Amino acid sequence: MTGMGWQRRFFTDWQLKLLGLVVAAALWAYVRSGEMLRLTVTANLEFRNVPRTARFAQRPPVSVEVTLEAHRDLIPRLLPRDIRAIVDLNGRGSQRRVTVTLSPDHIVRPSGVAVLAIVPAQLVLEFDRTGGE
Repeated sequence: MTGMGWQRRFFTDWQLKLLGLVVAAALWAYVRSGEMLRLTVTANLEFRNVPRTARFAQRPPVSVEVTLEAHRDLIPRLLPRDIRAIVDLNGRGSQRRVTVTLSPDHIVRPSGVAVLAIVPAQLVLEFDRTGGE
């Protein structure tokens, strides 16, 4: 009867054991699906609508550091070209000094990726006039 003892123990209350396994699998899937990761990337800085009558007095930065948060399954698919910072200078043509406070709205990124921080958070751009004024 000792050969049958393990079978009796294994099959006793099999419904409860199966329910426990299903609950454990569902809990694992729920925890795994909610995992968000943070990472910091260097984003190229693009300037749009720079006035024709102006040029940068000092070379502006070419990139900013962006801290992102995304689901763990999305992180491996992110490419450097997916993250960019865009500064639109439209309407600031007459100013010699422009201060731009960067926000998540300035960061181009895939859907599902949140911007947590941008460094530097503020850009001070100085222009020399080349004519047309």
